[in-house]
Amino acid sequence: MINIAICDDDDDIINSIKSAISDYSTSHAIEFEVHSFKCGEKLLESKLNFDLVFLDIEMSGIDGLKTAQLFRQIDRRARIVYVTNHSEFALESYSVHPFDFVVKPFVSERIYNVLDDLTRYLSENAEKEAVIQLKGEDGPLLLSLRNIYVFEYTGNRRITVYTQSEQYRIKGSLSDIFSLINSESFVSPHKSFIVNMEHIDKLNNFTLYTTNGIEVPVAQKKLKEFHNEFSRFIKNYIRQG
Repeated sequence: MINIAICDDDDDIINSIKSAISDYSTSHAIEFEVHSFKCGEKLLESKLNFDLVFLDIEMSGIDGLKTAQLFRQIDRRARIVYVTNHSEFALESYSVHPFDFVVKPFVSERIYNVLDDLTRYLSENAEKEAVIQLKGEDGPLLLSLRNIYVFEYTGNRRITVYTQSEQYRIKGSLSDIFSLINSESFVSPHKSFIVNMEHIDKLNNFTLYTTNGIEVPVAQKKLKEFHNEFSRFIKNYIRQG
């Protein structure tokens, strides 16, 4: 299932994109779930995760560019496709690294091209959807790597695993975790923590904050190394986007 959002204050545009997605779904035997929003505020309030967002730039309320900036704080993975009447907005829109840019009026084939690129991208990156098995206190625990925000070592070979809204207690050491992860998205800014850089929101002095509000200390002796690792990660992320 591929999740798509359409955010536009024009019902005709929403219906046109929906129709093109429906036709593409039928012809390619791919299942899509489509959610539509009439303004940026409603999209931001949804708290849903999307693979692709068709986002109108010129909307009442907050415009598409501001919506995209705020949306990136919630979801860094969704591919954003700007939809607009004016191609001159393209340069400004690239501040949040869009997946594509569709100029109105458009024909269905233009949406098909976006969906072709999306399905190709998701297929090429499917191997990144790794699942790891951890030693939970009540037995084996399977978690998706992309959904893990923080590992915190609490002593006595016990670790708390934080996801967006859940916490799990597992057995082991952080070195055990690193041997299992095998992912360049994770970094250890402190001897008691491992953090998924995909979910870092900001860094303030010697504390970093994840997008769901978890505070993680950064050891002074690791600060430079952490900055280097995070800069490398961001450059790779932008290149892939």
